[in-house]
Amino acid sequence: MIEAIKCSDTRAVHESYVFPAQLNNNQIQFGGETLRILDANAGLAGVKFLPGDLSFVTAGYDHVQFLSPARPNEILTCISYVTGSHKRAVEVFTKFLTTDTHTKEVQLAFMAFCTLIVTNDLNDIHFPKLIAENDEEQYLLASYDERLKQRDAELANNKVIRGHLNLK
Repeated sequence: MIEAIKCSDTRAVHESYVFPAQLNNNQIQFGGETLRILDANAGLAGVKFLPGDLSFVTAGYDHVQFLSPARPNEILTCISYVTGSHKRAVEVFTKFLTTDTHTKEVQLAFMAFCTLIVTNDLNDIHFPKLIAENDEEQYLLASYDERLKQRDAELANNKVIRGHLNLK
């Protein structure tokens, strides 16, 4: 059983080129393609964090922000790593960077938090302690409890909303 793990040891990186087939009618990367990459990459970070005998599913995304469009001929880099865990839930932070192939300028294009839920029927799940190594990781780990409180409040509000939805 792993007692502690560095955020960097949970890091998953996906790099790709933005191709014309991935563009929407505004000639920027289709948001669904961004979310597909996010889900796969966040899952890899979860696999690196969780003990091998645990399985999980994606339960939600929050703090989702499309900040700058990914355009043709840019390199897209998706970086995900675990930033917190509680009970059955694991939080994964993901950011997308774009690199202009001509100027080499790098921009933050997208960021989000993904919640993964362990599906094994266990009473007690032991998550390793996360260790931050840089300012970004320190901030995200230190602010996890506040995001967890916000997430719990949103879930409670969603139950109220669901009670008023028509199912036809």
